[in-house]
Amino acid sequence: MDTKLKIKRAALKLFNQHGLINVTLRDVAKDISKSYGNITYHFRNKEMLIESIYNDMMQELSIINKGIMDSKESLFTKILKAPNYTFDITMRYLFFYVDFVEIRRNFIGVFEKIDANNKSRMEMWKYSLIELQTQNYIRKELSEENLFYLMELSGAMRTFFFLKLTKNQLKEEGLKIKYIEYTNKLFYPYLTEKGRYEYKEIQHLSDTATS
Repeated sequence: MDTKLKIKRAALKLFNQHGLINVTLRDVAKDISKSYGNITYHFRNKEMLIESIYNDMMQELSIINKGIMDSKESLFTKILKAPNYTFDITMRYLFFYVDFVEIRRNFIGVFEKIDANNKSRMEMWKYSLIELQTQNYIRKELSEENLFYLMELSGAMRTFFFLKLTKNQLKEEGLKIKYIEYTNKLFYPYLTEKGRYEYKEIQHLSDTATS
C-alpha cells in the first residue's frame, strides 16, 4: 500500500473515531509511524487531505448510484431502496455527516464542493420525482418548488440521523433498517394511494433483506 493511501485510511479512521477538529496531521503521522514532513509532502494541509477523502467517497457513491440507475427495477423502487445501498458508505465516511458544521465553518473549500455536489444530486432526484408524478406515485398538486424542497429535507434528515446518534447507538443491530425507515418516511404523506401501497411493499422487502 502506498503512503498516500495509508495517510487517507488513517485519517479517515481517526476523523470517524475522534471527530474532525480533534485530529491533527501530526496525529495521522503518529498513527502510521511516519514523520510530519512525510504527511505534508503528500497533503500540504488538513483541508487538502479532507478534500481527497471526500473525492474518494464521491467516486464510490457514483459507482453505487450508477448501479442503482442501471438496475431493471422501477424508478419508485430505486428511490426507496437507495438508502439501503448508501448506508454502508455513509458509515465508512461518517465524519462528513457528523462534523458537517465544522467542515462548513473551518474548511470552506471542501464545504463549497460538498454543497455544489449536493445541489446537483438534488436537482437530478427532483426530476425523478417529477417523473413519478406522471406515473401516479406522487401527488400531482406538488409543484417543482415543493419537490425540490422535499429533496432538501431528505438530505437534511439523512445527515441528522447520524448526527444525533451516540457512539453506542452507531453499533446497534438493525441500524440500517432504522435509517431506511427514517429517511423514506418523509415521502409517505406526499404519495398517492398507488404510491402508498407500493411503498409498504418495498419497505417490507427492504426490512427482510437487511434483517
